[in-house]
Amino acid sequence: MKIKEFLLQLGVIVLLSAAIALGCNYLSTSPLPVFKKYKPDPEKETGVDLSVYYDEVDVETLKSLMEADMVVLLDARTTDNFKKGHLPKAISLPILEFNEKYEKAAGLLVEDKSIITYCISVHCIDSSMLAKELYQRGHREIYVYKGGIEEWQALGNPVEKPAEGEGID
Repeated sequence: MKIKEFLLQLGVIVLLSAAIALGCNYLSTSPLPVFKKYKPDPEKETGVDLSVYYDEVDVETLKSLMEADMVVLLDARTTDNFKKGHLPKAISLPILEFNEKYEKAAGLLVEDKSIITYCISVHCIDSSMLAKELYQRGHREIYVYKGGIEEWQALGNPVEKPAEGEGID
């Protein structure tokens, strides 16, 4: 009988200790990561690690490549977003319309120039998906500017708006 009482008391002590510890951790200003909140990673949500298809480029490298005229910039956003403003000399190739517009864009993808794709921001995976599509069609010098148009503008860089009728339709 004493062993049963001992095990019961031990169980109660362990449960109370765990409840108190979890409660204190929950109320703490810097809690331990006992239970991590789920934050979906868009690249992982696709079921494919898209980063195998491209390297990333930062804004400074992008600017120097643009000045040297060594890249073709592809905007993966929708045509409407492209018309609101885009990186200078960028070409609109929305990922949602890739199959329809690729043939027309393919003629603009020069062999001696690298391809840089971008979209809205670091939270947008359209540029990564566009890079994957391009890779699957044989292009190899592909980079993604993860900061996108939001970072570009936030750093005070200029944007262009297309002239009427300009773009890949």
